[in-house]
Amino acid sequence: MPELHHLLEINDPITFVTRKGTPEDPLKSRADSLLVMNGMITLLELPSPAHGVTIAGLTEIKQDVYEQRPFLQEHEFLVQYQTGAIQVHPSHEGTLKLCRYMGRGLIMYPASRIYTMVQRNPDIVHTLQDIVDEMHKRLNETQLAIERLEQVIRESEEATDTAKQAADNANIAADEANLAASRAKDAYKSTRLVFKEPVEDLLKLVDSYPFPEVGWTVQTYGDGKRYRYDGNRWIEIDIFGSNLQPVNALKDGLMSVAEHLKLKDIPLEVQDRVIVFTKESHVFEEIIKIPHPFPFSGEIIDVKAFCGVAGETDSEIDIEKSRDLQNWTSILKNKIHFKPKQHMDDQSKTIATRQVQAGDAFRMSIIKAGFDFQDLTIHIIIRT
Repeated sequence: MPELHHLLEINDPITFVTRKGTPEDPLKSRADSLLVMNGMITLLELPSPAHGVTIAGLTEIKQDVYEQRPFLQEHEFLVQYQTGAIQVHPSHEGTLKLCRYMGRGLIMYPASRIYTMVQRNPDIVHTLQDIVDEMHKRLNETQLAIERLEQVIRESEEATDTAKQAADNANIAADEANLAASRAKDAYKSTRLVFKEPVEDLLKLVDSYPFPEVGWTVQTYGDGKRYRYDGNRWIEIDIFGSNLQPVNALKDGLMSVAEHLKLKDIPLEVQDRVIVFTKESHVFEEIIKIPHPFPFSGEIIDVKAFCGVAGETDSEIDIEKSRDLQNWTSILKNKIHFKPKQHMDDQSKTIATRQVQAGDAFRMSIIKAGFDFQDLTIHIIIRT
């Protein structure tokens, strides 16, 4: 049991809420159906001793009668009018009883005066107020935990939204990259040049390449035009030599009509004629023909080669001639060779066939094109 001084420290009063039983504050008639628990019925209000308590099938006995024989018959009950408790025979345990009485009001006990024995030896006693206070404390802790949980949930939702936004941005970036790749592919297809064997004219071009692919490029040596297949039709893209200016004292170029006529007036026995092959811009592995056969007979005395932009790697070129434009024979024993970063050939070439007959056709065959090799020019000097 708790120490005496602990009980003396409890100062919370018992509160009585009662009716006076006067015309202005009359008693209240009650009929409550109540359960018998542990041989007791607890009325909802204090009963009036003057009016007594009536329970169907049972008879009330007085306190002095119960004191003479401290037990109850099966049909008897004892009322404690000070507390509103009714004692009945154990045979009525768990049954409902209809109790009729005049209610005087309530006695309200403070929670600090209702206790429970939690443990014996040593005695541990908790009052109902202790339990209520502990419950309030736990409820406050639970509320704080709920608030922290809600904060964590909000932060998780914000992190999820941020991750979702990052994923959306990544998807947008991926779509843009795919679009850029598609555009780059389209741009590549629109600019790709795949050089094919030259033909005489446009009609011959259509006959020779009935199933072209995008980017195929063919030159017609009859007029020097170049055509590129765009996926639907052959498009003229340039005319070979059309962008070269007439030759002058300071710069190589095309020969003007006046210069051509003047050249014709020079006696043939003193003329050295030159066949010029040129490939502007980047040089690829391709074959470039002179549009017309060479009209004079003579002897090849030299072959010179130079480029405007030197390649980063080796380049190798062959010069071939033909009588029927079908069978071609190299005129060189050792091919023209450019070393890396050199604008002139290395002079290692040797001429195997020097004789030229009127009507011979010439072509330049680029066997190996060095990286970034540009603006190639080859002179075949023929003494007629």
